[in-house]
Amino acid sequence: MSTVTQALVFVLDDSSGALQVTFTPMPQPEVPEFRAPGGADETIVIDNEVLTQEGGRATPPSMISCKEAMAEQGYGAFWVDEAALSGFIRATQQAKEPTTMTIAHRRDGEFSLIVSDDLMSATLTLIPPQGGIAQGPAVIEAMQEQGIVHGILQSVLNAALAAGVCEKLVIARGEWPVEGSPGYFTSLLKSEDGADDEAQEADGDDSEEEEEEEDDRFKIIKYRDLGFLLLVNPGDHLMRRTPAVSGTGGIDIKGEPVPAAPMHDVEFNEKILGAEPSPEDPNLLIATLSGQPVVIPNGVTINPVVEVENVDLITGNINFDGTITVKGDIKAGMVLKVTGDVIVKGLVEAAEIHAGGNVSVTGGIIGHAATQASTLSTAAAVPFANARVICKGSLQALFVESAYVQAGESILIKGNARQSEMIAGQQIAVGKGSGNKIGQIVGGRTHATNLIHAAWAGTSNGAKTELQVGSDPFLSTQLAISEAAYKRKLEEIDQVIKLLAFLKQNPQKAAINGMGEKAEATRRRLLGESKALFEEQIEMKEKLTSVDKARIKCTKGIYEGVEIRISKQLWPITNDLGPGTVQLKNGIISLG
Repeated sequence: MSTVTQALVFVLDDSSGALQVTFTPMPQPEVPEFRAPGGADETIVIDNEVLTQEGGRATPPSMISCKEAMAEQGYGAFWVDEAALSGFIRATQQAKEPTTMTIAHRRDGEFSLIVSDDLMSATLTLIPPQGGIAQGPAVIEAMQEQGIVHGILQSVLNAALAAGVCEKLVIARGEWPVEGSPGYFTSLLKSEDGADDEAQEADGDDSEEEEEEEDDRFKIIKYRDLGFLLLVNPGDHLMRRTPAVSGTGGIDIKGEPVPAAPMHDVEFNEKILGAEPSPEDPNLLIATLSGQPVVIPNGVTINPVVEVENVDLITGNINFDGTITVKGDIKAGMVLKVTGDVIVKGLVEAAEIHAGGNVSVTGGIIGHAATQASTLSTAAAVPFANARVICKGSLQALFVESAYVQAGESILIKGNARQSEMIAGQQIAVGKGSGNKIGQIVGGRTHATNLIHAAWAGTSNGAKTELQVGSDPFLSTQLAISEAAYKRKLEEIDQVIKLLAFLKQNPQKAAINGMGEKAEATRRRLLGESKALFEEQIEMKEKLTSVDKARIKCTKGIYEGVEIRISKQLWPITNDLGPGTVQLKNGIISLG
């Protein structure tokens, strides 16, 4: 049985854009019976009509032939519903009646215009048309409706509309405001050899043998680190003020101004002393007197400097706010108290120095060995018996002998330290291994929170030398003072009790001028004071804490007779030891 080829008819619904196709099978003509030679079925073509022998049928329309027919009819750009087309093809396989189905649609182009929340940009997404109308004019209208009038990237927009397709393309961009800069201050203070120092530091670090990279608190202090004095004269430049710079406003894509963030301006500190803005340049701070500059917030203040030949009976004791330079010596028995730095070009004999800053002694510090004080409390009892130097900053000297020295930060002794008590809040360095006879701590007591560094500790004759790290020395000193005061109170109580016992045996004397009542009142007062001191000691002992990285480093050796204390651990050295670093490991003092 044979069939003729199919016929396809396309119909477009203009209102909906739907495209229908209809397949109409052609009637089958009467064909005389014919058999091919050999008896097999065989395809025969008569007048361009496809015939087959028994059961033959024309090939139904395929998806390709349908799409080709759509293109021939001018519908090739339409969106094709592949599922519907596939169903249409299946339906025509055995169709005996006309078959109609919607297989495609005409679609207009689409677009999405998004304006950012800050109104500084607009992005366009274009979906191209499929047999429909492009949306170029609609995009322009939408931009006008949303008020996009500034920063339009016209060439980018034209190219996108010509192509008919783009995704999240920026077509307009506003002008961001240019932010200004806040006012700030630049210190103009610099030591004359500051740049050289930095270069030397960089070179020196490569040659020094450090075990490992450590916290800054535990690094060995350098000699030049304590070159802390910087002096200025009237007219010297101290600080530069850079005024705030206002920003430039911007414009958003709707043509509205976008203001720049306001910049806060700052002025020189009103509390500066010894300095003022230059008459020629109000943004330049200059010195008005000689002294030591100290940088403070938004300014520089000048500590006045007093320069004297010597501190002796001619000058008398000195007590003032500022910095002092002594060209010569500070003689025995003199007291010097300043809020700034003390620079001594000569020796400090058995004198007393209190400084709110740093102390630098070109010569040494030497006291009276016969009456050397072992604690601050003892030194306070005999203030002129030995050299006492106390400062809140760092202390530097050529040598220390029979003296009490205390620094809130670090102590650096270039030579040796003998029979002295040295206390530092951070670290103590003696000599730093400059030679066999330099950098030796002999006798006395040396206490630093983090580090003690020396070439030798002790001496070959076995003199007792105490080294301690791992606890706050100032708290220890306060505890020692409290304990000494407590001991004196107990002695006073004992004397009062003996007096009360005597008065009890001699009541007639107890009645004279109320002596008995006064003695009892004194006993009760002393008991109260001693109790308060005892409680104070308990509280201070609880605050004593160890420093895990605290250590003692000796580059040459440690002699017998040295006592090392780290935190609460004590290690008496009974044999001479070689160089190394002593520190706590697993709670035990060890030399490594």
